[in-house]
Amino acid sequence: MVDPHTIPSLFARRFVIVSGKGGVGKSTVSAALGLAAARLGLRTCVLQLHTRDAHGATFDVGELGYTPQRLDPDLPLYGTNLEPRQALREYGVMKLRFAALHRIVFENDVMQRLLRMIPGMNETFLLGKAWFMEEKEVDDAGQPLWDLLVVDAPSTGHGVSLFRLPDVLLETVSVGPMADDARRMKAMLSDPERTSFNIVTLPQELPVNEALDLTRQVREVVGVPTGYVIVNQLLPDLLPNISEGRLAALARAVPGVAGGGAIASAGHFHHWRSAQQAQLTRLRRDASTPVLTLPHLLAPVDRGGLERLSQLLLAGMRSDPGGPA
Repeated sequence: MVDPHTIPSLFARRFVIVSGKGGVGKSTVSAALGLAAARLGLRTCVLQLHTRDAHGATFDVGELGYTPQRLDPDLPLYGTNLEPRQALREYGVMKLRFAALHRIVFENDVMQRLLRMIPGMNETFLLGKAWFMEEKEVDDAGQPLWDLLVVDAPSTGHGVSLFRLPDVLLETVSVGPMADDARRMKAMLSDPERTSFNIVTLPQELPVNEALDLTRQVREVVGVPTGYVIVNQLLPDLLPNISEGRLAALARAVPGVAGGGAIASAGHFHHWRSAQQAQLTRLRRDASTPVLTLPHLLAPVDRGGLERLSQLLLAGMRSDPGGPA
């Protein structure tokens, strides 16, 4: 039995979206959030949306597919990589009750051409499957099958477009079962008790610019409640109590290429970290949403590194009891 008093406010929402600029580590953060939740006893699934699998190799379970697969034998942690054609088939069979009838209605050439004409239809079926997992999938006792869904969403621009699809669909199809489901998807996405949109960034000027713009778009354009901004790969303070000027003076004073070069490299590292800290300060000032930080592990992120990041995320959320608004 999960103790609700140990659950951070972010995990009280069952639909946790993770997005950000490409290359900032959003898939790593998605997996770390899923691992943190599973360690609390929450039955968790990390959802990828028709992309190159980023999680199967980390957990040594092979490439993930459409059916949720257990990622750890000892934890209630699962992963999937949703695919639009299978999502369409599942949706059609669910609505029409019979697979043969689905083939007649959905797999004929006319319907296939019509579906291709509707903007973002493939992505809509992916989002619809994710919504179905949150709202409709139940266990044998009639309880929600998933305590938490972590959506490893597309990069910034595509992510914004994806979560606007219910509105786009309703502009095209305003009545019928598909329109009704689009309204339910929109209701879930806009509900602060069910959904949060979390943004991963690096402590660099351009990614921070994009993260700040994305927080605005998520609130004003998409209408999804924001969660955390998670700053990834923050360099550790390896040289406390020493200034860049002091390091530069030491580099000039130490004879020999090796010694002077090492001190110069330390100075470059110090400068790099100072620039990161300036961007972190800017983000905390301007983001108008809680900020979490993760360190640069100075090595590729393996399962051990993922465990460490998950623990740090959990500690950060627990140190901020208010959590996302």
